[in-house]
Amino acid sequence: MRNRINFYLFLIAMIVLDAVLIRSPNLIGKIGLWFYKYHYLRTFPKALLTVFLVVGVSMAIAEAVRFMVKKALVRRLAGQVILLILTILSLILLTRAIMVFSEGSYSHTGIRFKFGAYLLPAILGVVFVYTWITLPRLQVPLPESPVVTSNAEINDN
Repeated sequence: MRNRINFYLFLIAMIVLDAVLIRSPNLIGKIGLWFYKYHYLRTFPKALLTVFLVVGVSMAIAEAVRFMVKKALVRRLAGQVILLILTILSLILLTRAIMVFSEGSYSHTGIRFKFGAYLLPAILGVVFVYTWITLPRLQVPLPESPVVTSNAEINDN
């Protein structure tokens, strides 16, 4: 439980850092935010809310998979496959963000804004990998020993 609390505190710090970075474009980046109508990134509270909602939805999905595995609604292997697919999708988003912000007008938006754009899919990948690593294992009951049953029959007589 303590590790999960530390992970959530780390996640909160990364969300705030990402919102600060996304909210810090240079002049060309600010013009781009205005031109492309990215109103959800114009102020720090809006950027924080946007990042928090994206990471919150991904955490909800990851926790739903953890819950289904814990309650044996889904096998552990199926939960691992779901989380692996989500991790691969977040890596694809990270690769796409790197490619988009390396060329064209996005390459001139400022280093902090670019790192903020890179950090969001990386945070999503961390959420899914952490959940994958910490998936609960089902406790298989041990079979009853034949010695115990034979001793119980002797004691009953």
